Amino acid sequence: MINVDVVAVIVARGGSKRIPNKNILPINGSSLLERKIDILKQCPSISRVVVGSEDATILELAKARGAEVVKRPDYYCDEARASANDMIGNMCSLISADVVVWAHCTNPLVSVDTYESAVNAFFHSEEKGYDSLLSVYELKEHLWDSNFQVLNYDPYAERHTLASELEPLYAQDGAIFIQRHKDMLENSYFFGNKPKHFVMPVEEVFDINFPVEFQIAEILLSKQDNE
Repeated sequence: MINVDVVAVIVARGGSKRIPNKNILPINGSSLLERKIDILKQCPSISRVVVGSEDATILELAKARGAEVVKRPDYYCDEARASANDMIGNMCSLISADVVVWAHCTNPLVSVDTYESAVNAFFHSEEKGYDSLLSVYELKEHLWDSNFQVLNYDPYAERHTLASELEPLYAQDGAIFIQRHKDMLENSYFFGNKPKHFVMPVEEVFDINFPVEFQIAEILLSKQDNE
């Protein structure tokens, strides 16, 4: 990793609909955006933190926290018009980097150690032929599909299968995506054709999408801040 420019990228638009101003709302004295910048800046493997937004307040807040900032065109910040692929490709076109660590403000419990482990795992996985990395969490639940057909156990077996005995499934948590900048720019997506799956610590798996989740995050972060 010598002389590799590893850049953490945060995209934070100003037009959040479910939770207005979600990225900059105060949460135990510090916004989700500020918390994410602080965590990423502590990672030894990360060279720079870059925040992209169309919102002047977000850009000013990010710059004051020590991040580099880039102004994103309004079109690519509008989810009704631009796809996630459009957004990723545009953001990558606005920065220079060797490796991109894509991080979201809405995963506030991810620790410095976990980001550092993910970056190291990415470089080790490249040696084995992987082209990217994405974070997932283990899921051991009794699952049914959209037609209410059992997916992963026999409910009529003589002995009930405990959840702990099920073969694990894995769900994307959206917390960490790592890829070479040139590849992310070319494919305009979070990961490539052969991604390494990085299993997140269960206590750090949390994503804020709805107001009640923001309230839960306040409780969890308050406990974390006081430890």
